[in-house]
Amino acid sequence: MSDFPLESNTAPSETAPTQTAPAGRLDPISRKGTPAHRTKSKREGAGRRQGMPVQAISLSVPASLAAQWKTYSQEVPRSLVDVMLDAVAATRPRLPVLLRAHQAALREKTRPVSDGTFMRTVPQPKRLEDPYVTMPLRLLATNVDVLDAMVHEMAAESRSQLVVVALTAWLADRRAEEQVYAEQLELEVPEDPFDRP
Repeated sequence: MSDFPLESNTAPSETAPTQTAPAGRLDPISRKGTPAHRTKSKREGAGRRQGMPVQAISLSVPASLAAQWKTYSQEVPRSLVDVMLDAVAATRPRLPVLLRAHQAALREKTRPVSDGTFMRTVPQPKRLEDPYVTMPLRLLATNVDVLDAMVHEMAAESRSQLVVVALTAWLADRRAEEQVYAEQLELEVPEDPFDRP
């Protein structure tokens, strides 16, 4: 046997160039628009494409608030997740006060009563006229952590309570702004000279 290495008849293998999209360009799937009625936020979807973990959560909110939330989301249009995050971020400075007022109102409905021997707290009766509904959402896990930190920091009873209080105040502000804007438009309507007597 020869002590020298035999030459191979095959050409050295070359690594085929990987076809990657140029920097800053999205793949075809990423360029597809996300309908506004979907609960998945565009930002949340972008985070998932970048490898950021997404977490599914469920919030319990009054049916009337859920309807307002969905309506506003379609009008803007923005995803349900984006509207919720906007509401929490915008009301954060006053959330502690809003939460205390909300919790005080709940306590008024659950005053302790005596059974003749002991004081017992009567559970809050279920509001049949406005039952709570479940809202399933998908958020970036890091945003879920932020919500949980705010729940602890502001002594909210749950994520749902935090979001309910934030959305209630924020959507009320939006409706008030729309009302003011509509009234301003009415005042700015030019007078029709042909309407003069």
